[in-house]
Amino acid sequence: MTATKNQENFWSFKSFLYFCGHKQIISLLRINMDTRERIVTECTQMLMSVGPTSMTMDDVARACGISKRTLYETFPDKRTLIGECIRHEHELKNDAMKEIFSTSSNCFEAMFRVYQRARKMYQSTSVAFINDIKRLYPDIFERHVENEKNVINGIASVLRQAQDEGLVIKRINPEIAAYLFSQSMRVLHEDFNGDKYGFKQEDMFDHVFVSFLRGVATIKGIEMIEYLENQQQQNQ
Repeated sequence: MTATKNQENFWSFKSFLYFCGHKQIISLLRINMDTRERIVTECTQMLMSVGPTSMTMDDVARACGISKRTLYETFPDKRTLIGECIRHEHELKNDAMKEIFSTSSNCFEAMFRVYQRARKMYQSTSVAFINDIKRLYPDIFERHVENEKNVINGIASVLRQAQDEGLVIKRINPEIAAYLFSQSMRVLHEDFNGDKYGFKQEDMFDHVFVSFLRGVATIKGIEMIEYLENQQQQNQ
């Protein structure tokens, strides 16, 4: 075999090892990303259902089927993990809002869909979640508040469009209306005592939403609301 041939074989073998090494690195990165995603998904559900105080890193590791060592290699501490979960939840919420607004046939349909998503979120979120985040992680809570402002701005934008379409009364301030609606839903979730009067929380959510929407609607808007309500009842 000639020297030139030996060199060709050497470089071919080296290229093979280089390629295999990159494949291994890519595979490891994919495993790490899959693990990270699973941790964030599981932790977000746990965090919102029981709150950060009741959630331990042992609980997270157990729910993900991984060791605590792997968990801490992925997230160095609980604060970092909670911050990532909040960011992940905001990202999902914002993507959902964009999808709703881009695929709804009219503004009120978008409002109905936004409300249905918010209703499910409140029902699956522990009051301890907000209280604990606010008390223990004020910096993370501030980011949460900023994202809530984005949601309110999104609702206000829909109301402005509804005004242009003749569905919402012109003298209504969309920003104030969106804020009042958002706060009503929050207070009802965080300080609910309707059960003392025999009321279910989900029924009260529905009444807050319908009262809000009918309160800002024109006659044309009310007709649209009734049409959407009938559609909703038929789909149930």
